[in-house]
Amino acid sequence: MSARLIVTIDGPAGVGKTTMAKKTAGALGIAYLDTGAMFRTLALRLGRGIENSGEEEIRTRAEELSFSLEGVGEKTALVCNGQVVGREIRTEEVGQMASRIAALPVIRDILKEAQRAMGKSTDLVVEGRDMGTVIFPKAACKFFLDAAPRVRAERRKADLEAMGATVDLDELEAQIVERDRRDRTRKVAPLKPAEDATVIDTSFMTREEVLSTILKAVSRSGRAKKAFAQGAYLGHFLERVREARPLVHFITNFVTVNDCANITLATGASPIMADAPEEMAEVTSICDALVINMGTLNARTAASMVAAGKAASKAGHVVVFDPVGAGVSALRNETAHNILQEVRPTLIRGNLSEIRYLALGLGGSHGVDAAQGDSVTIDNIHTHADMILHFARRQQCVVVASGPIDIVSDGRKVFCVHNGCSFMGRITGTGCMASGVLAAFAAAGRDRLFEAAVAATVCMGVAGEMAARRLKKGEGTGSFRTYLLDAVSCLKPRELDRQARLEYLAPEKGGEGNVD
Repeated sequence: MSARLIVTIDGPAGVGKTTMAKKTAGALGIAYLDTGAMFRTLALRLGRGIENSGEEEIRTRAEELSFSLEGVGEKTALVCNGQVVGREIRTEEVGQMASRIAALPVIRDILKEAQRAMGKSTDLVVEGRDMGTVIFPKAACKFFLDAAPRVRAERRKADLEAMGATVDLDELEAQIVERDRRDRTRKVAPLKPAEDATVIDTSFMTREEVLSTILKAVSRSGRAKKAFAQGAYLGHFLERVREARPLVHFITNFVTVNDCANITLATGASPIMADAPEEMAEVTSICDALVINMGTLNARTAASMVAAGKAASKAGHVVVFDPVGAGVSALRNETAHNILQEVRPTLIRGNLSEIRYLALGLGGSHGVDAAQGDSVTIDNIHTHADMILHFARRQQCVVVASGPIDIVSDGRKVFCVHNGCSFMGRITGTGCMASGVLAAFAAAGRDRLFEAAVAATVCMGVAGEMAARRLKKGEGTGSFRTYLLDAVSCLKPRELDRQARLEYLAPEKGGEGNVD
């Protein structure tokens, strides 16, 4: 099993650990574990005064409780014995009870094993008192949040009042100071930053500033980079698409227009098909992304492509250029170069022959398919990756070269996607559909365009694999097309993470192949 991404956020009560852990997990698209909630749940289930019982009795009763997680980010739920834990554990009384039992070695041993078990099975953002020092000492990224007791008391007061409670600020501050003293001086796992933790004083920082600090530090972590290469964050972008439901404008070919519309709907986005020059300005103004596809090119649609592309770029919308058949005819070549120069696409997606023609002016497609011999293999992958990286850098955009192995680059980084199946090359339109998926993901993840492009490419590949696995004896390409749409529409975010087969490449010819 590959190493899991574990991000620990420790600190005293009222410092904002829970909020930051949830937001960090949401930004990374992974699960959130509130270990404080586990202690609070034990305290509530075991009852007041359990700390005065014998160790054997405590262990017997505590081991009757099992924990698990459901969901990711802020939607992660702690489950105890099959029941989702709710707000009943968030009272100040339960918090004090939890603090007292947390000093018991038997309680800490039981929960330590439960927490580590979760960390072995899933990527986690975990918060508590000793996550970085005791529970996950080898975590990829460690943080310790702190703040002045008065500030923390004010924050806690606001939370409790929102729940309908009436509290005295001075008394609350005194309780926090006492809890700090108890937590920092206890013999078992005292509250303190891990030696390699990033300490953040949140007293005078906004939540946005704290989150930004955490995410920047995570992005610089070598182990976090490795986790991304293993698909740790990918499902987050599918969630974004389904929440935002971006509107994607297609100027595409009449062979696959229905496929493009349906695959876009399957992702959770909405399509609009329009290529009349007279309505380009109006249609473009209401959309979040534009797909330009040269599949069935003519002079009228060529003009529409340039007009819509320039309007979309000016408006700051995502523009995906699919240079179908580039290198085959003078009209296609002229149109492709006009789009590159006048539109400046956000993303370019094509087969290797099309990308090579745009990048180097060499070769050409076999019709609308890649030329024979233009296939990425283990032996030539670095050569192709280097070419794509330099083309992306020159165009200042993200480039996706599709094939048995897909290559994605933004001019600094290169990832290879090994997902997909042979059936995807045996039906028309999978490339066109991939451009639609790419547009949807990019529109919803504009702030992380490269990662969104990788996620979209993985999405198509994983869906293809799922569709192929459904085929029964007597079923072929027609059934596969239907199953492909089914797979995308039913795809769960975590399936992207689990099934992604990604490879990070450091280009051979001086490319800046870092993931910072």
